[in-house]
Amino acid sequence: MQLSKSDYMLFLRHPAWLWLKKHAKHLLPPIDAALQARFDEGHAFESYAEALFPDLVRLGFSDFAGYQALTSQTLETWKNGASAVAQGRYEDGSITCISDIVSREGDGYVLTENKSGTSAKPEHTFDLAFQRVVLEGAGFPITRCEVSHVNREYVRDGEIDPQGLVGVTDITDDVAAQIDKTRSRIDQALSVVASNTMPDPAPERARLKSYSEWLDIRDKLDPPLAPDSIHRLPFMSAEKATALIEAGITTIDAINDPSALGKSTRRFLSARARGTRAVDQTALDRFLSEITYPVYYFDYETSQSLVPPWDGTRPYQQVPFQYSLHIQREPSGEVEHREYLHRDETNPMPALLERLRQDIGETGSVLVWYEAFEKTRNNEMAEAFPEYATFLNGLNARVIDLMKPFADETIMDPAFKGSASIKAVLPALLPELSYDDLDIREGASAARLWKEVTLTKPQTPERDKVYADLIEYCTRDTWAMVAIHGTLQAMSTVYRP
Repeated sequence: MQLSKSDYMLFLRHPAWLWLKKHAKHLLPPIDAALQARFDEGHAFESYAEALFPDLVRLGFSDFAGYQALTSQTLETWKNGASAVAQGRYEDGSITCISDIVSREGDGYVLTENKSGTSAKPEHTFDLAFQRVVLEGAGFPITRCEVSHVNREYVRDGEIDPQGLVGVTDITDDVAAQIDKTRSRIDQALSVVASNTMPDPAPERARLKSYSEWLDIRDKLDPPLAPDSIHRLPFMSAEKATALIEAGITTIDAINDPSALGKSTRRFLSARARGTRAVDQTALDRFLSEITYPVYYFDYETSQSLVPPWDGTRPYQQVPFQYSLHIQREPSGEVEHREYLHRDETNPMPALLERLRQDIGETGSVLVWYEAFEKTRNNEMAEAFPEYATFLNGLNARVIDLMKPFADETIMDPAFKGSASIKAVLPALLPELSYDDLDIREGASAARLWKEVTLTKPQTPERDKVYADLIEYCTRDTWAMVAIHGTLQAMSTVYRP
């Protein structure tokens, strides 16, 4: 059995992860729609990175037989005088890899890894170090290692310019520093693959920011984690768990000094120690006093793309395509609703802004949840569409963050689990009002589905259903704010409706 590049990266994330892939794959989660969408965007980026090599020969495979034959096909391609090869396969005994791009440079070769992020990251060094070990063992001396990634500063103007979209970072020295460790880790990984016994699945052994994802897998393994395990704490990390364990702390109740933990985890522990909801009445009244009528409860839904779809936009720019707006013109007054959803492949921002200017008044508070997001979108649109700058700047000046009393611990409740997100606060304050009855329940799915039916597959028969679900989801977000604001007023001795 050979060790591939993906096997090696799994081993680095957690040794037990690799063992499960080889011996108990059914315990690993399947690729979901969101992850597949990220893969698809990454594949789309490859063509732009490959365009930087004009004489490149692209190989690859479509089935197992093609994979088996790919090594000999790759060697033959090089023998025929290729200057650059994409998706070729290389082998050195028990290790193998498919490399994104290998190109000739003098008497050696350059190894280029295509990544859909906006910079080179530490895990890319480990990835390229493994590939370098394989390629050099296969007779391809590597003179340079680099990562091609997305240039976040690129602004589309007409057809996509690969030279502008793709940035390249040389990490040759970083890779060289990892070679000896990589050879040792390869031996360890091969031992894991050959073993009949799973390595210790302890969550604190997770690396490369995979702690939360590994916890989801660990929950399927026996014996289960204890209910009071420190790994049950919200917003934990492998590093923080390791520090606790090294101090002899493995259970939540044994934590006497939470200062080394993150703010959200400390918030949860403080609320848990109180046992019941606590309200700072003075701070709550002060917050409510800032809100003036008419009140506009407002939320954007946004879409982002690796390859910017419209002129004037950047890679991964959060482009608003929808908003929901509930309006209450006076205390205890009727609540009105306005909404906008963009339904064609044009840039949604101009039409959205024009409608928003009609729907939202010039006075009164604009309540949002996590103001940094909405304000940043408004600032970006003001820059892109200066004719709306005065309107958007005025809008930002009226924004009040309804998340604030939950984030600054004006209101504390163990049921929030240390979070100030609306998805955590709503079921604790208003259990009868949730997202469980919706087909779209969170923003990432909303963004992915809108893009799919509007830009990628506009003829899909599910289009109208998705649009209806998007309206229902975004409406629920702002109605939840209406209800939460009302609940805060009911807690107050001054602003009770």
